Amino acid sequence: MARFIYAPTHPDANHNGMVAAEVYYPWRYGHVADGGPAYISDHMDPTKHMADGRTYDSKSAFRKATRAAGCIEVGNETAAVTKPRAPIALDRRERRNDIKRSIWELKNGRRVRD
Repeated sequence: MARFIYAPTHPDANHNGMVAAEVYYPWRYGHVADGGPAYISDHMDPTKHMADGRTYDSKSAFRKATRAAGCIEVGNETAAVTKPRAPIALDRRERRNDIKRSIWELKNGRRVRD
């Protein structure tokens, strides 16, 4: 579904003063200032891979080598790689006793534990 913006003073506005959103906001829709599409290149500066010692100038080849070495890129790990901690089981009796002990320590100015 096309999206339009009301901008009657825009040079590309139609007779109702409407402009297509991708024309009005080209940077939001992946178009650079000259009207061409924006893209992310697979090329990078030659970089030495620390796991295998080879030099790569392709991002995808570098990532393949990283995975083949059993490593992960920091910041790109997913939930499948990072395991969440197991929740601590709360025992109602222990929690109640801890609260009572803390209140007693605050009232009497001393600590029972340690």
